[in-house]
Amino acid sequence: KNCPSCRLRKCYEAGMTLGARKLKKLGNLKTQDELEGSLGQGEGREMTPNMSIPQLEGYSCQPIFLNVLEAIEPVVVCSGHDNNQPDSFALLLSSLNELGERQLVHVVKWAKALPGFRNLHVNDQMTVIQYSWMGLMIFAMGWRSFKNVNSRMLYFAPDLVFNEYRMHKSRMYSQCVRMRHL
Repeated sequence: KNCPSCRLRKCYEAGMTLGARKLKKLGNLKTQDELEGSLGQGEGREMTPNMSIPQLEGYSCQPIFLNVLEAIEPVVVCSGHDNNQPDSFALLLSSLNELGERQLVHVVKWAKALPGFRNLHVNDQMTVIQYSWMGLMIFAMGWRSFKNVNSRMLYFAPDLVFNEYRMHKSRMYSQCVRMRHL
C-alpha cells in the first residue's frame, strides 16, 4: 500500500510527471523542461502551461468510441436497503444516501475508463465529475425505471424501488413525480 512503486503509480494516475517540482512562491507545478525553457524569457512574461486536449478525428472514431462506451457501461449498484424493515422517512433517505455514495464510486471508476478522461488535468477531471455525477445518476435511474417497471415507479436500485407509497413516505413526493416524468 505504501511501497514506492504503488505511490509512483498513483502519482502517474493522478496526472503527475516524473520531472515536476512545485514552486513554493507561485504554487505552480513546473517540469524541468518548462523551467529550462523559461530561462530565456523575460521576468514579466506569463507562462502558459502545455495542454494536450484529446480530439476525435471526424466520424471514423465514433464506432470505436461507442464500442468503448458499451464495454464500460456502469454496473447496477445495490443500495443495501433492508426491505424487511418497515418503510420510514429515515430508513428510505439513509438508503438513498448510501446508494448515492456507492454510485459515486462507480461513476468515478466509469469516468476513468472513458477515452481521453485521464488525459485531462486532475482538476478538470474533478470538475467534470462534480458537475455531471448527479445528472448521470438521474439519467441511469430514469433508464432503469423505464426498462424495468415501465416508468410507473422509480427504480433507484434492484433493492430500492419507490412506488407511490414510498414516494409519500420519503417526504419527497413532488420531486419523485418530477423524476418519474423525465
